[in-house]
Amino acid sequence: MALLLAVAVLITAASVALLVGTLGAANDQVERLVGAQKRLELLSALSGRIGDYALVSLQAAQEAAPDGTMHAGRLNAAARARDAFQRFEAVLGADVARISDEEQGTLMAARSRTLARLRAQFEVLDRQVATALDAPDPGSAVRVALDVFAAGFGAPLGQAMEEERTAGQAAQQAVRELRRRTITWGLTGALLAFGLAVLIYQLLGRSLVRRVAEVATGAAAIAKGRSDVRLTVTGHDELSLAMARFNRMAAHLARREARLVADQKRLQEIVDARTAELRAANTRLENVDLARRRFFTDVSHELRTPLTVILGEAEVTLRGGTPPAEDLRAALLVIQARARRLHRRVEDLLRIARSETGQIELERALVPVCDLLDEMKEGMLPLARAAGLTLETSCERHDLGVDADREWLRQTLEGLVANAVRHSPPGESIRVSARQQGPEVVLEVRDHGSGIPRDELPHVFERFWRGTAGAREGTGFGIGLALAKWIVDRHGGTIAIESATEDGPRRGTCVTIRLAAPMPDITLEAAQ
Repeated sequence: MALLLAVAVLITAASVALLVGTLGAANDQVERLVGAQKRLELLSALSGRIGDYALVSLQAAQEAAPDGTMHAGRLNAAARARDAFQRFEAVLGADVARISDEEQGTLMAARSRTLARLRAQFEVLDRQVATALDAPDPGSAVRVALDVFAAGFGAPLGQAMEEERTAGQAAQQAVRELRRRTITWGLTGALLAFGLAVLIYQLLGRSLVRRVAEVATGAAAIAKGRSDVRLTVTGHDELSLAMARFNRMAAHLARREARLVADQKRLQEIVDARTAELRAANTRLENVDLARRRFFTDVSHELRTPLTVILGEAEVTLRGGTPPAEDLRAALLVIQARARRLHRRVEDLLRIARSETGQIELERALVPVCDLLDEMKEGMLPLARAAGLTLETSCERHDLGVDADREWLRQTLEGLVANAVRHSPPGESIRVSARQQGPEVVLEVRDHGSGIPRDELPHVFERFWRGTAGAREGTGFGIGLALAKWIVDRHGGTIAIESATEDGPRRGTCVTIRLAAPMPDITLEAAQ
């Protein structure tokens, strides 16, 4: 009996040792799998950071913002990419330190060299992009740098990711092989000890076999990806300790998998958001390009029409000797009218070009509003009369003044009046008024014309926007209101527009400009 018990003890000890070794090996393989998955996740994040850096660099090259905003965005993107490199290096270093296998350690060291080469390529790219942004043609230079970088960066990065996938698959295969060997060894041991197994099972082995079966079932479940499996620990022997370690390993693996799934979901959301932003940006660029092409078409038409009329009148007048004085005067009047219209169009183009390049410098001073309205009326009254309209001005107080650039504010009012003249039928009136409302001076230009449709009101201050009236000759280039808003914004004021197209007393358009009133102790007499 003692011998049988000794044999049973020896068999039990061997089984427990085999089980502990199997669990330890399984734990090592699971740690290799988790490490490979984490490194693959970090490589994916690194790829995303590099992609973000490329997009920010292209935007910086295309917009070429003078205030350095896009340079700051590029620097932030580069910092995030470097942070991704550092995180991967830290994880890789920890894995190398944990691995005791010399061959695996050599492979991990080789990956460290690959990562160092990728990081060196990124640093070279960052320096090239920084130099390209200061070049005369930053867009082309940045694209060339990115193309060269992509040609040398994509293949090593893809190879590194494939190596991590291969390492994960190898770990999974090792776990399955370990399970297979465990089952094989268990069956072999059972056949060899069959004679003693019956007695040992009856005396001591029933509980042991049940727990071993439970461990085998749990290991099989883990191998199939069911990380929620837990073993029931009932004793305090070595097998119970091994089962407790198995439970801790399964719990740790479950937390790792949950974090990995959450990170993958978050990464997908980020990718979807960036894709939506990129599509929206492409749509905006397409709209801008369409507006600019339409603008150049309209410019060509607007400039060609008066030039054609001018040349036609001159050729008809000069044809057939000396024309009568009345015919000559009529031709000169037509040429003069068309030349003035052409001059106004060229002035509009010059203003919008200066506003876009920031070449306009405001010469601000205290401007008498009443005098400004009289000057504007004197210049625009012939245009209103020619259209059969009445131009009226009113000023609440004679001493009303604003701190502004007199010339630009006058041109803004003249442009608003010209718009009102263009869209008002004969017999109506245009009223320009000025009053003080609290700490602001309010200027209004009101007409009783055709009005602006409600769905077009949000776009009237956009450059090159002409609405449904844009196909008619003489409707302008769609830059007058945009230029007016730019001038008012430069003065620190606000501009708003209200319009109604239905018949009634409120039919027409009202443009309201609000500018800050001077301090109470600053008067027109003191300024003069």
